[in-house]
Amino acid sequence: MPRGTDGILNINKPQGLTSHDVVAAVRRMSQSTHVGHAGTLDPMATGVLLVCMGQATRVVEYLTDHDKKYQARVRLGVETDTYDATGRVIAEQAATGSAMTLDQVEEALQTLAGKITQIPPAYSAIKQNGVPMYKLARRGIPVEAEARQVEIYSITLTEFSPPDVGIEVHCSKGTYIRSLAHDLGAKLGCGAHLTALTRTAVGQFNLSDSATLEELRDAFLSGYLGRFLNPLDEALLAFEAILLEPEAAQRIRQGNSIAFGQSRSTSLVRAYSADGQLVALLEHGDSPDVWKPKKVFF
Repeated sequence: MPRGTDGILNINKPQGLTSHDVVAAVRRMSQSTHVGHAGTLDPMATGVLLVCMGQATRVVEYLTDHDKKYQARVRLGVETDTYDATGRVIAEQAATGSAMTLDQVEEALQTLAGKITQIPPAYSAIKQNGVPMYKLARRGIPVEAEARQVEIYSITLTEFSPPDVGIEVHCSKGTYIRSLAHDLGAKLGCGAHLTALTRTAVGQFNLSDSATLEELRDAFLSGYLGRFLNPLDEALLAFEAILLEPEAAQRIRQGNSIAFGQSRSTSLVRAYSADGQLVALLEHGDSPDVWKPKKVFF
């Protein structure tokens, strides 16, 4: 990977690949091990997968905090053990699912909006005692993830052709759309599972601006990767920015604290050098007017 290749790739993940498969492909293209993704997509799902390269791997945690948007398709009347079409059918009420009315579905969807308590699927990457739950489930070991609070900012019916319905979801981090499909079936009393899923946005990163793996491969070969590479501070835009004098920038690069007395609206701040280069992410030191480096980038 050329020196200075640090940034965030907005990739349109194809169906059938795991998030790790996509990371492995970027590693091969870039010939670098400093590559990681920010937020898993199931193999069945498509859409926005953010992949970080170089120093941008150090801001993955801030990208995963972003809210998400999805388009999903749900089959009413059939329940599976994975909550999606890849699983084994465990209950079926096809006639009931086909008989659902538009009003019933819209009413059930509205009960899923707002701050809700959600139980992730047993077949998920959440770990119990260090082991992903899906591996335990495949061995026949009973597992159940702890309930978690997530927020559904909006959930809208976009298609109604029973037993299939389409929905758009805008939600907080940690939300499982498979669980939403399962819960919709439970609300309607007929069971349901997810049959298709596309992530259309992660924070400010949209599907319309994403690149396919084929486009990235051509860009790596031609040396024009820059058109797809977003700067790593795109992950940090929620934090206020400050400009450092040359002496202060040097102190931060050496791991020292600086005094910066003005009050700040965020607990962390982005610190830039006079030439506009991101130097570090700063946090409060021993007193309110002292800031110390949390992450130094260049």
